[in-house]
Amino acid sequence: MTSCRGRSNLTHHFLGVGCDHIVCVQRRGRTRSPGLPQSIVWASASKVEPVLNLLPCSDTVSALPGTAWLDEVLHWVPEGVDPWIWLAPDSDDAPAMVGWGVTRRFTASGHGAVESAWRRMASEGQDLFAFGSFPFSRTQEGFLVVPQVLIRRRHLGGPTEVTNHQRLTRRTWGPEPKKHLTRRPAIDEATWTASVTAVTQQLDHDGQLEKVVLAGAVDITSEVPIDRSQVASRLAARFPGCWTYSHDGLVGATPELLVDCRDGLFRCRVLAGTRKPAWAHELLDNPKERHEHELAVASVTGRLAQAGLTDPVIRGPFRLELPNVVHLATDVTARVNGSNAARIVDAMHPTAAVCGTPREASYKLIAQIEHLDRGRFAGPVGWMSSDGSGQWALALRCGQFSEDSRQVRMFAGAGILPTSDPAKEWIEVGAKMEAFGDALPNGQVSGTETT
Repeated sequence: MTSCRGRSNLTHHFLGVGCDHIVCVQRRGRTRSPGLPQSIVWASASKVEPVLNLLPCSDTVSALPGTAWLDEVLHWVPEGVDPWIWLAPDSDDAPAMVGWGVTRRFTASGHGAVESAWRRMASEGQDLFAFGSFPFSRTQEGFLVVPQVLIRRRHLGGPTEVTNHQRLTRRTWGPEPKKHLTRRPAIDEATWTASVTAVTQQLDHDGQLEKVVLAGAVDITSEVPIDRSQVASRLAARFPGCWTYSHDGLVGATPELLVDCRDGLFRCRVLAGTRKPAWAHELLDNPKERHEHELAVASVTGRLAQAGLTDPVIRGPFRLELPNVVHLATDVTARVNGSNAARIVDAMHPTAAVCGTPREASYKLIAQIEHLDRGRFAGPVGWMSSDGSGQWALALRCGQFSEDSRQVRMFAGAGILPTSDPAKEWIEVGAKMEAFGDALPNGQVSGTETT
């Protein structure tokens, strides 16, 4: 309920923000009671229509590279707020977004969960953007969230827009204080070795099963809360070629693009096969790594038709060099015919890069053998627009924070083949975790290391 003097002006205001049911009641009589308005306006909205403004420093900020843009925009986030973050590599020329609050939340689970949530979101209004995160397991619930406030740059060099805000104030902050961090593996090496051995034995005896991906995890505990947005900022700075995200406590920078669906074109980047930089020369010529990579690529190309994609172009494999590891990578592009990003995600996930081959057999074996709950690790994370476009990556090189941000579980996985050595796979998982672990606040670390 809102009081008004200028009913016409206020009515236009409510229409402008998407209200489609407006009632204005004029109080009768010339005498106004103390404290009571002369007119009362009720307004409701059945659809969400964002109101756009420009960030005060839009002209300066919009030309910045992605990592610098993120650093500046985070200064405009209110104190005590944990923002939503999505930042793609500059080469993508994709939207960069920081938001906070929840206007609408759409949840779903099971087969077709992403498209189910998106269809409900798309019915709510035009030009809506939502942050999304879905778990690896189909039995768990994922979400799309339309934020209350969204700071967005639609493409590199474009204006930095702000939706639905009254006033933003730029904040400054000093260096994050050092914290004492305790580190403990969620799965110890003995348990890992037993799991890998069980999988390799199953691979030897099963005529159809070719590959299974197992996950490891390390729990970090801090004496005081860790600033999630600063972790995301450090990840973006160190891995500018990755997709950085912070979605409801899941923070990471992943090198694996699952679905980029914009302007009628589809693109993804498939990763499988990993070495530390010193051993990178082995990747392209190693039969085990090449076979693992071929299975991952086939798990994507084999579902293109189901996802409504045609005319594929495949480029790879090539070496993708990151600061901590080197991967075998292949890029796949295609045309989108009557599909949308959500439907493509549902068709593609989980790929062999995070599950195995064949998909359903690997999925069931993981549920039996893996000794942890992946949560949203290795699930789709990204954004959707109400027009069906979107960009989604696999939630890798990440950590899931507790609600109070004093605990975080780091995840990483390894593809297991019949010839896999548990000790080498343990080292690979530890190397992958370095990406996230190094982005945590500097300070004394105690506990058991993974490598």
